[in-house]
This record gives sequence, C-alpha cells and structure tokens, in this order.
Amino acid sequence: MSGQNITSYLLHYIKVHWFRISLVAFLLFLIFKKDFSFTINLNAPAPTETTLPPAKQPVQQEPPPKRETFTEQASQQSMTPAPEKGVLDRFDFSSIIGGSDRQLLERLNKLDSKVVEAYIKRFGRVARNEQKKFGIPASVILANALLHSQAGESILTAQANNHFGLLCTPDWRGDKWDGDGECLRAYENAWTSFRDHSFYITTGTFSDLRKLDPKDYKGWAKGLEKNKFSTADNFAEQLIEVIEQYGLQQMD
Repeated sequence: MSGQNITSYLLHYIKVHWFRISLVAFLLFLIFKKDFSFTINLNAPAPTETTLPPAKQPVQQEPPPKRETFTEQASQQSMTPAPEKGVLDRFDFSSIIGGSDRQLLERLNKLDSKVVEAYIKRFGRVARNEQKKFGIPASVILANALLHSQAGESILTAQANNHFGLLCTPDWRGDKWDGDGECLRAYENAWTSFRDHSFYITTGTFSDLRKLDPKDYKGWAKGLEKNKFSTADNFAEQLIEVIEQYGLQQMD
C-alpha cells in the first residue's frame, strides 16, 4: 500500500470514528493530568507550620530571705507596735526585765504546771544545742526563758518572740517592740531569740561567764545577777529555784 493510500485510509478512518477517537483522547488527557498532579504533590516539600515563639512570662522575683539579726549583727528595722492599750493597762512591764523581789518567780508559779512542762519539753532541745555551741548551762538558758517569757505566756513573747526580756541597746538594729514606752527586741521566731540570748550573755560585760563550767548553773546564775542581767536583786535565787524545782540541772 502506498503512502498516499495510507493517508487516505487514516483520514477516512478518523472521519468515521472521530467521536471514539475524541473520547479516547479526552480520557487519556484526564489520566495523564491526574498522574502529573499526583507526581507533583509527591515531590513537593511538606508544608511547614509557622510556630509563634512562646509568650514571655513575667519573671517573678522572690523576695530576699529575711536576715536574722543578733546582738553582734544588725540591720535597721521598724518599731513593732505595742498591743492595744487595754492589754497594756493589765500588764506590769517592769516584770519583763526583772522587776523587783520575786515577781518573775511568783508569776511563773501561778501558771498551770502543764503549761510550764510543755514549754520545757518544747525548748529543752534548743537549750541543749545552745549549751553545746556557747558553753552556757542548758538549765540556766531554760530557766531564764521560763521566768522572762512566763513559759511563753507573756505578751512580749506572744507578739515579739522575745523569750528573755532583752531590751534594745545602742548597738541593736533589729526589730523593736514598743512595750508601753520601753524598747524591747523583737524576733522573727523563738529560735532567733534563744540564739541572741546566747550571744548576749557571752559577750561584752558577760564575756567572763564563759570561763565558768557549763555544768555550774549556780555560778552562772550568780554571774548573771552580778552583771545586772535583771533588775531583780535576787535574780540568781529565782533562777536556781526554777532549775531545781523542775530538775533542769539534769539537762546540763
């Protein structure tokens, strides 16, 4: 068959079957287009999510820890207000710093014995620890605290954590408590009061007391009276009586 005849045959075939040829071409076009799109999608890079940086949270600054203040180290603080006047009118502040005669001991003896025993149990270990560190008889520490805090029942102890009736001195820059015109030391907690008492009676005019035997509670009691720790003339007698009454010398 010559080339001309082939061309004529194809033209005739297309004329006769143009609809089928068009349909097949259209279907091939759709199939090709679908594969092409699928290939493109496979090769395309995966879309990335745009992640916003986390919002910065405000930094909360923690307040600096409160520094304990003792006799030998100071920081200026404000005066703690006194309790309501009605309470002050019913309390003799001279007894806080010793008073006269046997006021401290008489007040202590009026308390329920369970209150006193609970105080001894609570602070006995603290007193023994102070003895180990400073050489002060634990019995003297605890008896002194019992008398001046009235076994923790005094207003001064309840509001200022002052267990020994320590007054403000020129070198004191810690918290202060106004006791009806009398400036007394105030503490953050009971332990700080015990530690400041240890510093207080082993430095300055009391420094010679460290030469005494840690078990010589009578010598320490007389030394505290001699150096005017309390205004009571018989302060040593009161200390010794409390120690022996509650058997505190067994702690030394």
